[in-house]
Amino acid sequence: MQTGLRYRFLVFWISLAALLISLPGCAWFGDESKRAKMMSVPEMSQSLASARPSLSANAPWPQPAWWEVFETPALNRLIAAALADNPNFKAAAARLRQSQAMVDAQAAELYPTVDANVSFSAQRFSANSTQAKLAGENFRQLLINPLVLRYHLDFWGRDQAALEAAVGRSLAVATELADAKLLLASAVAGRYFDLVASSEKLTIAEKIVTDRKALLALQQVRLATGLVTAAPVLQAKMALNAARQTEAGVRAEVDLQKNLLAALAGKGPDWGRSIVIASGVFPKHLALPADLPLRLLAHRPDVTAARLHAQAAAQEIKVAETAFYPDVNLIAFTGLHSVSLTDVLLQGSSLAYAVGPSIEFPIFEGGRLRANLTYQQAGYDVAVERYNGSLVHAVQEVADALSRWRETDTRIAEQQQTVADAAEAERLADSLNRTGLNDRNELMLACVAAHQQRFRLATLKGEHFKTAVQVIQALGGGFNEISAKPQ
Repeated sequence: MQTGLRYRFLVFWISLAALLISLPGCAWFGDESKRAKMMSVPEMSQSLASARPSLSANAPWPQPAWWEVFETPALNRLIAAALADNPNFKAAAARLRQSQAMVDAQAAELYPTVDANVSFSAQRFSANSTQAKLAGENFRQLLINPLVLRYHLDFWGRDQAALEAAVGRSLAVATELADAKLLLASAVAGRYFDLVASSEKLTIAEKIVTDRKALLALQQVRLATGLVTAAPVLQAKMALNAARQTEAGVRAEVDLQKNLLAALAGKGPDWGRSIVIASGVFPKHLALPADLPLRLLAHRPDVTAARLHAQAAAQEIKVAETAFYPDVNLIAFTGLHSVSLTDVLLQGSSLAYAVGPSIEFPIFEGGRLRANLTYQQAGYDVAVERYNGSLVHAVQEVADALSRWRETDTRIAEQQQTVADAAEAERLADSLNRTGLNDRNELMLACVAAHQQRFRLATLKGEHFKTAVQVIQALGGGFNEISAKPQ
């Protein structure tokens, strides 16, 4: 009799669950709003075509250790130190470990849990309460359950969707770590080339100051001998003061760049004083990959991370939808229950056990479930639009880097010709001075002019190296989505 009643009761609840699930989706989830869509790679063929003359198009993507193309051991050591000790980069690595732990925690939801509990209670029932049969009685209860099983039956895929969302978030964090590595290495490389350029400019500035001092001394001798008025002396003093200001500014640049490189490496400013300054070798084959537009999505860590976050948000929508369905849990326990402390272990009648499903139906939640679903849907739209924004930003960075590359490539070629012309003018002035066709003042002015052109060339060389770094960074710096996945 009781068995038949239990069977009919179970059939009733299963039928009710099937009826609720078969209701139209809008009754559960409300009116479905239009979801955001991921955009394709924006058109950039014209931007790439304009860069082909200065950059070949048959090279592979940058390698993971892309900074080694500059053949500068000092730079290699700086980047290695930064990747090992930079606090922000280590924090990003810690966030990756956190996300991986969350994946493990979510994966555990797919498995049953087994625990144990022991409880003891002593109670006296009031003689004036509603428990007339136990009025005035003392009551003790001992419960020993060495085996309690709980298992969530994932009929609607809630736990699986939550796991896939956690995995997606973890992969996104791993990709963000790769992006942090790229940004850190690019910052170190850029600042190092600034330091190299500033060091070279400082050497030239010191020479200009020396020449200006000599010019001032020459004008003072001419003034003393009555060959010139005070005006040339004043002009020489002003020129010397300006040269000294330039030298002081460049010297400060060297110190500031060393301090910044030390901070990027997670060190103090004194550590930066020992940085070796060595000119790098400009890459001989800095080129654009032939399939740049097609493979940009897989080689930009920021774009990949944004896409993974959007995919994880899609799974979180599924989790929110399953909250509208009946939740089924299987619960079982076995143990010893007794009101006597002496017979709990000696009497077989103290044995207790139970097993069965627990079904919960969301009937009235005050709008909580629908609000959560709307929240997750909006979160997905946000993630998709962030992906679209990162994609637009990525192609803009590529186009900007190529434009700066063309600019610096042209300017440095012209400046090299200017330096050659200034050197020729300096040699001509020296030749004329040797033959007595001009005075020493003109020779020294020609030397200063040549040094000033070399000063500008040093600045452009630093910018040219930095632009090469920016091109590599815009191309993803050797990132590969497959190799970036945690093992």
